[in-house]
Amino acid sequence: MEVVVRKVQQRLRKAQEEMNQWDDLNTHLLSYFSNAGTVISRFQALGEDKNYGPLRGVPNIREDLVGNQMEVLELIFVNAREILEKFNGIVKALNKALHDTKQIVRGGSALTAKQMQLRVGILPTIAECLDGFQTLCEMHQAEFTLKSSIIFLLTWKSSSSDTVVLRQLLVDQPNIPKDEVHSIFDIIFADEIC
Repeated sequence: MEVVVRKVQQRLRKAQEEMNQWDDLNTHLLSYFSNAGTVISRFQALGEDKNYGPLRGVPNIREDLVGNQMEVLELIFVNAREILEKFNGIVKALNKALHDTKQIVRGGSALTAKQMQLRVGILPTIAECLDGFQTLCEMHQAEFTLKSSIIFLLTWKSSSSDTVVLRQLLVDQPNIPKDEVHSIFDIIFADEIC
């Protein structure tokens, strides 16, 4: 029983390394989103003749400036989608680790429900480990889904108010509460904390 718990903990430790990248990626995604919002807010100003003053006489100035901003925005969108792919990679790695961990538990021996709930000393139960791991996977999947939806809702046609609301939603998304993650790891790695 202890051997199975240790194997599960080992898998969770590797998964924890994957999750540690999440915050850095989130910082980059927020930065790209803010930059996109700034560029999008320029489009309205670039569309009004009064904002060009003496530059109105320069041939194709409006088209050139709008075209340049579109290129910048497209580059930002490409970078944001690359960050989303990295998030997706983490989600896939977590789900694979969970699947592999369940296979280890099933493959080691046919454990009964009672054995899954059995506590050996200060070690967590196998069920606690698997339940915690499942919860972590679900949290990351839900946040990835939300981030993807928000990023794909943002277009060059988005209004400034839409951009502000979407950015706030991206900042505030509640899918991975840090205190809950810490409490899950405290349960799973209780023997290492003591």
